[in-house]
Amino acid sequence: MSKLLVGAAKACINPTPDMFPVPTHKKDWGKAASPINGVYDDMSVRAIAMDNGTDKMLFMSYETSTHPAIEDLEDKIAAATGFPADRIIISGTHNHTAPHDTPTNPNGDPAWPDEVEWMAKFREIEETKGIECAKAAVASMRPAKYGFGESLSYVNVNRDMLTPGGYWVEARNLAGYSDHTLAIIKFVDEDGKLIAALMNHGTHATCCYMMKDADGVVKISGNFTGIACRFVEEHYGDGAVALWTSGAAGNQNPLLSHGMQYEYPDGYSTAVNYPDGVGHMQMEYMGRWHGADCVKGIDAITEYSENMPITLHGSIIDLPAQKKVMKPGVFFPFRMGDNGVRDYEKWPVGTRPEVPDTDILEADPENPVKFRLKLVTLGDIAMLCCNAELYAEIGRDMKAASPFKKTFVVTHTDYRKAGYILDKTAAARGEKVFQAFSNVIPGSADDLIIEGEKALFDKLLEK
Repeated sequence: MSKLLVGAAKACINPTPDMFPVPTHKKDWGKAASPINGVYDDMSVRAIAMDNGTDKMLFMSYETSTHPAIEDLEDKIAAATGFPADRIIISGTHNHTAPHDTPTNPNGDPAWPDEVEWMAKFREIEETKGIECAKAAVASMRPAKYGFGESLSYVNVNRDMLTPGGYWVEARNLAGYSDHTLAIIKFVDEDGKLIAALMNHGTHATCCYMMKDADGVVKISGNFTGIACRFVEEHYGDGAVALWTSGAAGNQNPLLSHGMQYEYPDGYSTAVNYPDGVGHMQMEYMGRWHGADCVKGIDAITEYSENMPITLHGSIIDLPAQKKVMKPGVFFPFRMGDNGVRDYEKWPVGTRPEVPDTDILEADPENPVKFRLKLVTLGDIAMLCCNAELYAEIGRDMKAASPFKKTFVVTHTDYRKAGYILDKTAAARGEKVFQAFSNVIPGSADDLIIEGEKALFDKLLEK
């Protein structure tokens, strides 16, 4: 095995000026949402390239809603870099202030016509800038060593809450389970200068979702996770790259997210938006807080190795699926309770909205959900990469089942999405949150995922 080489780079993936306003930024439950018409801060794609003389690995992270909706993106990057396509791992930060590139609306139907052409142009940017970034990372490779560390960042909170009035809402559930672990792989050159940090934390990047800034304009952004990366990069300077990946965050939001939940003594509950600009201030605050935590974690890593064997094993696990039997007048996704400040004429004291009617869910055994799991090892570090939004409890159990002490979970690593996966405890509580109406039957996947993970480790350790 030759000396380890590592390089890193980033590139801006903002839409070009002529692409504003973004046509719809999806639609808000069937109604046109305010279009994006400005830039708060740049969205980026980042890459870290590794070569130990025998094996190569390229990690990329897009500040987009998920893995870019480009089926053969890994193949195109492989052709441009010379890195094998199966050794290229691409993830999305699940950024909710990024334009969508997937031509489907919230109900799963084809996109509205005004979006299709725009999304095709945006995918061209994702592809072109991704290739540019990957090539730059490979070209910058130099002798390096690496270390691993775990610290804590308390920026996330459980977001599934049952209100006193009987509504399951998206709100801060301080008693619910959260994993605050911040896992970091640190790469430095022979002089000890930071080349890159690969960071992992279980949080939805939901600050400012569809919200206006103080000037009344909806703006693209890297969200609080992008702000955290910029914080780290500016702190270390000299071209250091901070690449953030989302852990098991299916039921995790930032502590300050994209609204407030008002409760009333008679059981009424309502989601209330922040005034224009407040959400962006909170996003900046959360990003700087998380960035400072990342710097502390990076600085705490002081032991390094130059020996990095690289392995990759993958499998596809069939998970039990469910489908909706549509009812007239019911539109998904839905939020329980009500929206906006209470209108006392519509809902006087003692009256409140009923728990909303929902579609019937039934098992769909003919169409199992394809859960795509990859096990990557970098020396004594294990990364479990998947194409789903796992509940934090499943991520916790995956780490516990690993024979590697240094293990973390990366989500949004395939353009073919498996959707939300609720764990057994959430299913047992009958959580009627919007995530429960995804494609996987809640509570059905925990054991199958752990069994699949163990099979990959068995394959690895056989050799």
